[in-house]
Amino acid sequence: MDTADLILTNGRIFTLDPVRPWVSAVAIAGDRILATGRHDEAAVYQGPDTEVIDLLGKTVIPGLTDSHIHLALYGMDTLFRADLSGCRSIGEIQDRLRAFDAERSPEWIIGCGFDHEIFAEKRFPTREELDEVSREKPIIIVRLCGHAIVVNSAAIEAGDADKLPASGRETGLLTEDDQDPVFDYAPSPTIEQRTEAIVFGMERARATGITAIHFLIGCMEEYEILRQLHAESRLPVRVYVQAPYSIFPQLADQGLKTGDGDDMLRIGSVKMFQDGSMGAWTAGMREPFCDRPDTSGLLMHTQEELTEMVRKVHNAGWQAAVHAIGDLAVETVINAYETVLAETGEDNRVRRHRIEHASILAEDLVERMARLHILAAVQPQFVLTDFWTINRVGTERYRWTYPFRTLMEAGVPTSLGSDCPVERLDAFELIYRAVTRDAHSRSECLMVDETIRLYSLGGAYAAFEEKTRGSIEPGRLADMVVLDTDIFNAEPSKIPDCRPSMVVLGGKAHMS
Repeated sequence: MDTADLILTNGRIFTLDPVRPWVSAVAIAGDRILATGRHDEAAVYQGPDTEVIDLLGKTVIPGLTDSHIHLALYGMDTLFRADLSGCRSIGEIQDRLRAFDAERSPEWIIGCGFDHEIFAEKRFPTREELDEVSREKPIIIVRLCGHAIVVNSAAIEAGDADKLPASGRETGLLTEDDQDPVFDYAPSPTIEQRTEAIVFGMERARATGITAIHFLIGCMEEYEILRQLHAESRLPVRVYVQAPYSIFPQLADQGLKTGDGDDMLRIGSVKMFQDGSMGAWTAGMREPFCDRPDTSGLLMHTQEELTEMVRKVHNAGWQAAVHAIGDLAVETVINAYETVLAETGEDNRVRRHRIEHASILAEDLVERMARLHILAAVQPQFVLTDFWTINRVGTERYRWTYPFRTLMEAGVPTSLGSDCPVERLDAFELIYRAVTRDAHSRSECLMVDETIRLYSLGGAYAAFEEKTRGSIEPGRLADMVVLDTDIFNAEPSKIPDCRPSMVVLGGKAHMS
């Protein structure tokens, strides 16, 4: 009989195993679960060198998976850029930028995380207002969604001004691809900075109970950093790489495809964009926005262009993951997947192409997603941050905004993520928001156990890993989280205060 390296006992362990959903003990050997059950059932695996941890009645859940996270960007923003989150006025933005410049004296001043919706002025800052901070140094401030920036005159002059729209040169406000002629001229992070940012982000993720991430890398350098960290056994969490379409050919030329790798670092999907964001009024909508009836957002590609991009990804053996927030954008992604799957005669249960966000849906879109088995990677924290969404789309369309329960009950495979740094890297804030939603749509709330299922097994399924992780069952990877609060019986308002007291990753315990 195998001997356990670690036994966790006297706990309240939620396994997601349909045969034994709740147990009190787990025996672990190496990085795998040997057995689950009562204390006496686990104790038979105890040897002279087995570590036994008394959980003292604490609640345990499977390790969580953040299925949509810009981890390197999160680390860069936190470590090397001005934090503009929570600013309530343009004056406060200016003050934070001045303080950052005085402390760091950077070549370019870059700030991130502002939300003009909570400003006293209820508008974006202007180029002139950033010029008041500095006329000499280029300044870029990034809205929390990442789909809109404001720049000062020096940034316009340092960039490729001729490629900017006239309105952007005038106001400093740039959205979507119009950001590139400025951002492309900002200093690139060093390898050392990128590495520090990535390790920092992964350690923060594990500390909040996340044991696996679907990491949206931005460049080949970040992929190479992950490979090096893995070679040095320095990955704090499991990584499923989501690569931008721009570097997909380079990875494919190396013979890589979805599923390559091992339990710690695996090749995932190719990320494409089909629209923008609700915050920047650039989500692709079937009908105009209620608070901006002059626009219904935008689509990044025609239907034919998007279908061809998906076709190339699919035929190269990769999972496709397309950013689509508005209902029109979602419709074009579904069309592309349906066309390509029909051409090859394949079932999406095998290929598992995904829609990232799927924020604004409709009854016909949910039905098609369920019928075609198209995955939805959703972000519950958007409900909190985008409190103004009902004003954007009106009450009728809001019924189909962030419809978590509708997706689940329709049979759409669903996973949960933060989209950090758009949202906070906080697993329990995410769970709280899925469980409570908002006053306008209580019918879409999830139960705690349902949320954890989507947050663990749902994320594993989206990465083709549901047979090796996502639940606490014999033979699975030993990833689990010991909580300081029983979130199954706590008042919902207490869920955001919950914290891991221990995280087990691959059988190794990390104390918080």
